[in-house]
Amino acid sequence: MNATHDTVLIVGAGPVGLTAAVQLARLGVAVRVVEVLEQPTTESRAVGVHARSMELLASLGALDRLESLGRRVPALDVVDGRTGRARVRMDLGNAPSRHPYVLDVAQPDTEAVLAERAAELGVVVDRGVALAGLTQDDDGVDVVLRSAGGESAARYGWVLGADGGHSTTRRLVGTTLEGGFHGQHFAMADADVDTSYAPDSIRMFTHPDGMGMLFPLAGDRARIMFLVDPPPEGTTAPTLAEMQALADVRMGGAVRMHTPRWLTYFEVHHAQVPRYRFGRVFLAGDAAHIHSPAGAQGMNTGIQDAANLAWKLALVAQGRADAALLDSYDAERHPVGAMVVRTTTTLTEVGTASGPEAVLRNVAMFLVGHVHKVRDVAASTMAELTINYRDSALSVHHGRAAVKAGDHAPDPAGTAVAIEDLLATPGFLLVVQGSGQEAALREVLGDLGTVVAADDALAQAYGWPIDGMALIRPDGYLGLVADSAHPDVLRDYLATSLHFGGERIEVTARP
Repeated sequence: MNATHDTVLIVGAGPVGLTAAVQLARLGVAVRVVEVLEQPTTESRAVGVHARSMELLASLGALDRLESLGRRVPALDVVDGRTGRARVRMDLGNAPSRHPYVLDVAQPDTEAVLAERAAELGVVVDRGVALAGLTQDDDGVDVVLRSAGGESAARYGWVLGADGGHSTTRRLVGTTLEGGFHGQHFAMADADVDTSYAPDSIRMFTHPDGMGMLFPLAGDRARIMFLVDPPPEGTTAPTLAEMQALADVRMGGAVRMHTPRWLTYFEVHHAQVPRYRFGRVFLAGDAAHIHSPAGAQGMNTGIQDAANLAWKLALVAQGRADAALLDSYDAERHPVGAMVVRTTTTLTEVGTASGPEAVLRNVAMFLVGHVHKVRDVAASTMAELTINYRDSALSVHHGRAAVKAGDHAPDPAGTAVAIEDLLATPGFLLVVQGSGQEAALREVLGDLGTVVAADDALAQAYGWPIDGMALIRPDGYLGLVADSAHPDVLRDYLATSLHFGGERIEVTARP
């Protein structure tokens, strides 16, 4: 048996698995990625990358390349599909991020950019390799991998199942998706379009027959999808004429499709696994939660799953932190997945409302469109910028700082450098205000990360009265926030909250 005790095996080379691979490799962990597909998919699949994911991709060194392949979309419109009248326009420009827009880009491009970044870090995707068996003990995971050359056995330290809605990893750990919703069927096209709608917005069309979505991609290309009745048994894809007929009814005749790249039907259930950690095996992305594509939350939620797990797994795999740290992955991300399932279900129901329900929907849409505070909260929520881990055991708050431990780290305009740029150096980021304790804090933090002095803009954003510090996790969230910069406060946090009990070993992280 091939023994690779210190290596993390990632099953699945989609955006979720590749995000985890890049972050783990940057943090100095050996990674192997296997993917059952012989060649990368050409199907556009997930197309909307939200602000929170862009911040992470920037810190990983992948965003600039991805932006060159996509389209920045600064707004979301909800449109009455019968009249073509916009019910509400949700401008994303006030979102508290350096990326106040959605990046619409086909999933194969996202995968290609992440695979290129992973290769730069020494991670190569082994294609045509399927996970066929899995058992584990206290010290590792034994797997059986199947390829064209037959089956082989190997042992890994940890396994991440990022292998999609039909996850083999999920089945092998003995869990299932659980949900209380009926499956929903969608017809989808990736095609070029002629339309009177400007490519400056993602548009959700409400209609009694079912919602529709229009995502503008680069050039004349767009993603179009409709909620539909179950297709005839054995039918896997609509024709272009059938998609056009749906558009004529639900998009007011304003969208004409041609040159299709991909036509498909797909079914979505709203469901989630009971937990995300099974000993040394973890589930992320669609392997852990599936739901409606409304709001373009699926891929982004999966990317954030990977971001949350990777830095914790790196610390444990390297013997720097106790394995108890990994329990926080499920504790922090499972509630987020549950919230996304609820939200996307509601969005889909909103798109199909009729009668009294439609009246209530229209009132709600009016409030979103005309009350700035409501609109801004809705925009930040869609961008996943309101997600927090305030209730996590990893979130420790001391004193009167304005920001709260567990929140997404503020990155205000006017700072000398973006937080995402600072996080491009692998590890934690400790932002310090006053006190003159930087040298002592660097000694405590060691090679776990970087210590920087807060400039005036950051100090104001964090609201420290005089002295203070904030430990920003590699996934961009605040772990420790204190109105003291005493080294003992940091030392206690590392030992107590992050479960540092392992040997402090030197690790060569890669930029």
